This record gives sequence, structure tokens and C-alpha cells, in this order.
Amino acid sequence: MSNFEESLNDALFTTINENGLSRLYRQTRTHDFGVITAFRYAPECGKGKPYKRHENEQRNASLLAKLRSFGFSVTAIKGSYIENYGSSDEREVKENSYFVVDVQDRGDLKNKLVSLGEEFEQDSVLFGSAGGDGVLIGTNHCTGAYPGYGVEKMQGGAIFGKTGTFMSRVKGRPFVFAEMLESFGVLKYPSELRGVVYEAKKHWRDLPHTR
Repeated sequence: MSNFEESLNDALFTTINENGLSRLYRQTRTHDFGVITAFRYAPECGKGKPYKRHENEQRNASLLAKLRSFGFSVTAIKGSYIENYGSSDEREVKENSYFVVDVQDRGDLKNKLVSLGEEFEQDSVLFGSAGGDGVLIGTNHCTGAYPGYGVEKMQGGAIFGKTGTFMSRVKGRPFVFAEMLESFGVLKYPSELRGVVYEAKKHWRDLPHTR
């Protein structure tokens, strides 16, 4: 590891601890986990009319409702993602993502993430088995989408690395997360679940937003 990589790892690990992400790291040791967002630059393989900020927020609100309706624990994380990674149209996109944990050990997190990744036009989603490695799974049919539809690309070890570093981009990993925004635990009461299920069934354009 170079001095640059060591310095970056130290900085990222400090950020993780300061923002409580170490708790998420501990959860990955005992439960399946994943990362997903609904943010997208534009539809139609990035060539359509770009989504406005409030539209991406609506899309993310819809995604959150769906994830919670499935019984997962969800934490909103702010960071960046390399969209169209490795292609001539590669771009870094600032976005809000969700760190998802199967705390009830339902066993269907991977399938749900892949389905939602395809629904929300994502190049990929990230999935990791409890205590295991993180893997990028391609969910986009578009040419140049990384790593390619249905392709699973290992991330070179556990998602946090040996020191707790969360997806350093130094070695070509396309996720970087800077801070934890808000946590959403598993819903315990039927009245709460009904509301989330109702929201999850709506089209994302029908959800509230601020312009």
C-alpha cells in the first residue's frame, strides 16, 4: 500500500468513526448488507432529459419506502458514485444512497436489491453476505454500464477493508461515502407498516417533494 493510500485510508476511517459508520461495519459482520440509490443523471441510458434534483429526491423517497416495506434496516448515507464507470461517459455523481441491512436475516436482500436496481435504472447495486466480501452486481442493460448487466464483480475483500475503510476509490472501487445522514429501523407496528406500504405502491412522481 502506498503512502497516499495509507493517508486516504486513515482519513476515511476517521470520518467513518466520527459519523457513526463503525456501527454499520459491525452489522456487516453478522447480517447481509447492501448499498443502493435511486439517483440517476438521466433516463434512457443517460441520454434522456436529465432528472431534476427534486425528481431524484422523489425517486429516493420511493426506494426508501420499498426497502422499509420489505422489513430491512436502512441508513441514509451521503456520498458519491461513479456513473458509467470506465466508459467515455464516466461521471462522478453526488447523491444520497441507502445502506441496507437484513437485520431480520430474511435471506432475500440480494434479490430485492437487484430488482430495485433495475427498476431505478442503476448501473449496479452492492451486496455483501454476513461477514463476507462486497460484490457489485450489474443491473443496467445500457452499453458501457459498469460492470455490465448480471455481472458480479468482487470488491477485493470485505466492503470496509481491514481498517474499516468504506469502499476507497483508490483501487478503482466506484463508491465513496462521506457521512451518515439518518437511520430508519425496522418497523414494529402494523400502523407504521401500512403507511410505508402505501407509499411504496405509489409511483415516485406522486410522492411529495420540494422544488
